[in-house]
Amino acid sequence: MRLIYAFLIALLFSSCASLDKNNGAQNLQINSIIPKYMEHEEFLSIKEYLTGKETTKNRLIIRSTEGQRTGLYLILTLNEKTSKLPVDTSITCEVYMPGKLNPDVFEFPLPKVNKLPNNKSILLGITGDDWPYSKDAIPTAWRITLMDSKENTLAEKSSQVWSL
Repeated sequence: MRLIYAFLIALLFSSCASLDKNNGAQNLQINSIIPKYMEHEEFLSIKEYLTGKETTKNRLIIRSTEGQRTGLYLILTLNEKTSKLPVDTSITCEVYMPGKLNPDVFEFPLPKVNKLPNNKSILLGITGDDWPYSKDAIPTAWRITLMDSKENTLAEKSSQVWSL
């Protein structure tokens, strides 16, 4: 009986030691990236009219220009819930803007909040003066990279045109 007890304790310790410290982020993948132009009004809600504060409706929305909502959004769909991302995750967005030869680079750190939304989408907004184009314009190519604070790549995905 003692041998079985010792075996179970050893098994418990070995399985605890092998737990993923990044909450599953090692298998993180970006399933899709969809560009979409969105207007300020698309983010308004009745609750915002009452409280004066933006309601994200359980969405993770990160913008290049704080307070500016109108612009191009790259909507990322992950294979994991955003709530499982390491707290030190940052997102690098490299975008070839219409008519430009070199990509613009945007850094999006995860917001410092108590709890991230429990869904699999991230809305990366290139807003304000960072997107001076019309609503019909789309970037030529893009690459999105999610990294931790040690600059380890957690996930990366680019458009088909990026590698040309």
